[in-house]
Amino acid sequence: MARMSQKLKNIMVETVRTASLEDTVQEIAVLMNKYQIGCVIVVDEEQPVGIVTERDIMKRVVSKGLVPKNLKVVDVMSKPLITASPSMAAGDAAKVMLKWNIKKLPVAEDGQLVGVVTLTDLLRVEGVIEALNGFALSGASRRLRKALEIYYDDGLKKQTKRCPLTFKDGMSIGCRLERCMWWTGDECAITKMSRNLELEQFNEVSCTTE
Repeated sequence: MARMSQKLKNIMVETVRTASLEDTVQEIAVLMNKYQIGCVIVVDEEQPVGIVTERDIMKRVVSKGLVPKNLKVVDVMSKPLITASPSMAAGDAAKVMLKWNIKKLPVAEDGQLVGVVTLTDLLRVEGVIEALNGFALSGASRRLRKALEIYYDDGLKKQTKRCPLTFKDGMSIGCRLERCMWWTGDECAITKMSRNLELEQFNEVSCTTE
């Protein structure tokens, strides 16, 4: 099987730590520290319903000065839970993660949790970076872009990629920002020219239809 078409069932970590809705944030933090993991999946009657990450605890508990032992998992977990199937291709799963701005993706089958993959896991799979070329990153957070940049730079040395900056949805995985010869200081010259061209075409159409 070609690595670029690998399914999540061949990549995912099958041992997933879970928590119930009644567990406290402190119990979750202890669990994360014990097993050196970055997330815990929340289940309700064996159905995955949410996820608690280190970032969730920092953002929703620590930064607000709240007491972890007084908070239930249900009060801080991220929901609705975005999941993927074991048969989903690695490249498609990476796109799902970028679309929803998440770095950890639970894998479920018939409503049951069967594993979890991280964005880092997927970016290490041969062909995934290539599959993402041209995929819009206009909505991706800075932390996701930073993670992508590490692997994109690696892949760039091995293959030639076309410039995707003229895509309607904005910057994509191929964007080099200030490292590109077309970068003008605050934006890409190609993007700017494309925008101006579209505006000119719109004006021409407006004038001919009056």
